[in-house]
Amino acid sequence: MSTLLNLPKFINSAVCPDDIKRMSKEELTELSAFLRQDLIDCVSKTGGHLASNLGIVEITLALHRVFDSPKDKLIWDVGHQIYIHKMVTGRRDRFASLRQYKGLSGFVTPAESEHDSFIAGHSSTSISLAVGMAIARDQQKQKHKVVAIIGDGGLTGGMALEAINHLGHIQRDVIIVLNDNEMSISENLGGFSQYMKRIKSTFFYKDINKKLDQIEDGLDIAKLEPQVLNLISSVKKEAKARIETPGIVFEKLGINYSGPVDGHNVNEIIEVFERVKDLPGPQLVHVITQKGKGYAPAEADAIKYHGVSAFTPEKVEPQASTPSKNKAKTYSQVFTEALIEIAQETPELVAITPATAEGSGLVQFEKFFPDRFFDVAICEQHAVTMAAGLAASGLIPVVSIYSTFLQRAIDQVIHDVAILNLPVIFGIDRGGLVEDGETHQGVFDIALLRAIPNLQVYAPKDAEELRNILYTVISERKGPAAIRFPRDKAVNAENPGQMQKLDLSRWTRIEEGDGPVLLAYGSMVQACQKALPLLQSRGINPTLINARSCKPLDEKLLQELLQEKKQPIITLEEGALSGGFGSAVTEFRSQLRLANPSEPLAEVISLGIKDHFVEHGSRDILLDLNGLSPARIADFVASALS
Repeated sequence: MSTLLNLPKFINSAVCPDDIKRMSKEELTELSAFLRQDLIDCVSKTGGHLASNLGIVEITLALHRVFDSPKDKLIWDVGHQIYIHKMVTGRRDRFASLRQYKGLSGFVTPAESEHDSFIAGHSSTSISLAVGMAIARDQQKQKHKVVAIIGDGGLTGGMALEAINHLGHIQRDVIIVLNDNEMSISENLGGFSQYMKRIKSTFFYKDINKKLDQIEDGLDIAKLEPQVLNLISSVKKEAKARIETPGIVFEKLGINYSGPVDGHNVNEIIEVFERVKDLPGPQLVHVITQKGKGYAPAEADAIKYHGVSAFTPEKVEPQASTPSKNKAKTYSQVFTEALIEIAQETPELVAITPATAEGSGLVQFEKFFPDRFFDVAICEQHAVTMAAGLAASGLIPVVSIYSTFLQRAIDQVIHDVAILNLPVIFGIDRGGLVEDGETHQGVFDIALLRAIPNLQVYAPKDAEELRNILYTVISERKGPAAIRFPRDKAVNAENPGQMQKLDLSRWTRIEEGDGPVLLAYGSMVQACQKALPLLQSRGINPTLINARSCKPLDEKLLQELLQEKKQPIITLEEGALSGGFGSAVTEFRSQLRLANPSEPLAEVISLGIKDHFVEHGSRDILLDLNGLSPARIADFVASALS
């Protein structure tokens, strides 16, 4: 692989857009190879999104060659494919801190650089943003370019299609760069994805047209009868009409189409960008790339290398003779395995995911029940309303979805599921703090869902309880239910027993003491159990309650605790304090107070995520920073008592 021997000044210094503009075609090709290897080296140490960034090296260099960032607005969709963009905008020397606490974010964020036009963590937002920025530019009589970079996975999202529909109508000068690698996190699915594949099969379209034109030019000088010439001309016209014109759907929507273009030929991409840069109206450049380009393991398995932990590049693939170590199961795996068990006895059960089959573990469900598994692509709203249709027709849909992505479908949860009290079960993965930063923190689902009538909201303390809660809500089918669990290793997952029904309206006592009452919700039960010895060493002996149901509350037990205990009641949750589990307990206390103003009640103190967005960092660090580690919980309880 090239080491840029003829570009020594770029090896040990930060490459910038001005450098890229001065390079020759040969130097750009060489820089692409160098940065690709540099990327592999960096991500192998820090972990991160590898395959998607390997696929967009040449596109990124071409963008910075043709456009003038930050004056021209480069708007990245999703934002996890911007590592090369960061490297060439003054942040290459900080890549050792990628996704580390107080280091470089794994996503695009304006707080980090003026070259990051907008924050991005969820998909399908870039074209809407570009339309807004283009309208603002025109209103203010400015002249800069607005470029949206979106993947074919992001293009399946309804928001992106809504934006294209509007852009085609208003005809503003916006350039859309469509990075087409047939992948989102998992393989792209759906009719639009199939259309994109058909476009790529027409790479030869221009060549055929060119040859037909050459034939016609040659016939003009040939001495043929008029009837023969007319016949040949009609055949040529019919041949062209029968070849699917690339991008015809975009053209019909009012978006000028260019492509497909080889996304790993930096000079070819530059030529197309130069051509469309100053054209009036909306332009779409369709660029074909390979996810994982330049690193054989990632090319062979782009799903596996979409997001990776730190690894050793030379030995990333284990030897066949080396037995794999038994890794601790995650809550995602426990959830999927329980779902498979239940589905074997429940033929009407189906599973739905919005393009997160790999991350949620549902690929295993698909292997067992391919006809009962539905990956709807990056379409969270559709996933929920489709589930409502399934439930209304007699099936039992389970929607496996990340907490941060469920936010997009709250209207559908209310309007299409909860009002009719349909038995849709939501498996909310990544509920709580995650390493990916502000856009991905799953801290709002408790507050959002608790406010919705008919909806049950649960959080298990461990793997066994997760299995039993899932089994119970599917068996009872009382209405919509949400089960949230963290992105973490599952507690007590080693030897799962037979699933059994629980009385989900009742909480359970784990520890009885003469001190304060700890009402722990979900993952906080385990944290509190670890905090107990720390508290007991200070002479504090709490009562610990597993409050597995945020809605409904165990009102009978809660009333007893409020009326009988002289010590305060402390609620703990890995979610936003505003409107969360603690708020529910406080509201119940207020109702008791209104019913009997003279009755003394225990004080309620709540611990959770305060009113701020949580930055990126490891889960352990973030839990500690937000007061939810065992040590910090012990400090909080002791402070509350004093």
